[in-house]
Amino acid sequence: MASGLLKDIKLALGEIFSSGKIDENQQVTLQVVFGLLGYLARADSIVTDDEAAFLNNLMDDMSLSLAARKIAVDAMNRGKARQIDIAVELERFLSVHPAGSAEVGRLYETLLKLAGSDGRVRPREREFLEQVTAGLGYTQDILDTRLQAMARQPIA
Repeated sequence: MASGLLKDIKLALGEIFSSGKIDENQQVTLQVVFGLLGYLARADSIVTDDEAAFLNNLMDDMSLSLAARKIAVDAMNRGKARQIDIAVELERFLSVHPAGSAEVGRLYETLLKLAGSDGRVRPREREFLEQVTAGLGYTQDILDTRLQAMARQPIA
């Protein structure tokens, strides 16, 4: 089931960016998604092989055009270098995709999948997820439930 959900996320995001033309809203989406993913991947000071593979596979599965891939990689690098403000990035995303929308759900799901991609969620990753959870309008209970469910699932 988890791999099916991840596939749905990748397909949905891939459909948005595979045309080659990137409008302003798509650019914001790419910058925020990959900036936050980069930030989360480096949250515990090291990007694990599992996290790197997750990020690379996500870009590949999204069939990003060269221009979109450059935006994504640049944003990811800014996130890893802590050159983004999480709250500002979430506000940018919510200005394009309203709270409660499918896009917000997909962003949240993607961040959770990255956090659990190496089989554990470290304290700094959890702090990041707590901030994102609140910023996207979710409750702490939702995060706790999702993390507990992830802990019970075997790693694919």
